[in-house]
Amino acid sequence: GCGWSRGGGSASPCGRSRNMAVRIPSEMSLEDLDVRLPKIVDGGLGPGPGNEFLLAELRDDDRTPQLIAILIWHGFLPMGGLGMLLPKIHLVRCIMEPQDMHIGRKVKRRAKGFHLTLNVAWPLVVDSIQRLTYTQTPGDCWLTDELANAYERVARVSGKWRRGGVVFHSVELWHTQSGELVAGEVGYTCGSVYSSCTGFTRKAEYPGAGSVQLAVLGRWLERSGFAIWDLGMDMDYKREIGGRLVPREEWARQIRHHRHKEVVFASPPEEEADALRIISRVSGLPGAEQSPA
Repeated sequence: GCGWSRGGGSASPCGRSRNMAVRIPSEMSLEDLDVRLPKIVDGGLGPGPGNEFLLAELRDDDRTPQLIAILIWHGFLPMGGLGMLLPKIHLVRCIMEPQDMHIGRKVKRRAKGFHLTLNVAWPLVVDSIQRLTYTQTPGDCWLTDELANAYERVARVSGKWRRGGVVFHSVELWHTQSGELVAGEVGYTCGSVYSSCTGFTRKAEYPGAGSVQLAVLGRWLERSGFAIWDLGMDMDYKREIGGRLVPREEWARQIRHHRHKEVVFASPPEEEADALRIISRVSGLPGAEQSPA
């Protein structure tokens, strides 16, 4: 057989039908998949919007976080839907070098009174995304509890699939006076590339908080030593802050070049966490700690 199949939520015979995701067979070894994925990235999955996705079972087991780590290593964004894992390899990806981020004066004015943390409130960030971020209707969020749990378990992957130090992070922007979490996101690092997955903002109560969160994150990525900020699919606001669109082959070159040099992504010290301070590039912030590849 061909080893791959096309289908939706259940297995289907080998063969191609338009705009259906290519399924990763659950019996395929991770070693075999690791060899095949670069060929998919380079050769593509065919024309059409459905041909950016693979499809895999989302299980509460050891294989799923290992599978996610392998997919990230090869440049896929591990999304979810219909109770399945939906790894996406974009035809066009929006990326930027963090130092090239554009930050407007309005964002700087709005940054007063907020501060940044990382990996402090993962459950609260996930819950906020699920409640406040949706595709069409409230509650229609692809970041399910099962997928978020699988993301967390990637940090425990060891051995040969632990390449690039792949790990997921929660990014939190807090209103300092009230202690309220006002914006944040879930993302992941692979080598010196940070990828944004999905996020939220409480824009009704804190107008502009989402823009402040992006600005402070971009500056902290720069300060930490990241080479590339992967913003995923094209959206207007991403290009407004400096994102540029690259075809799949350029994205593949970038991730293959930068995935070997691991960069530590940690919270700023409490006294350095003020959003305006970070955005304004106040000196004295710690530089990146590099770990050997």
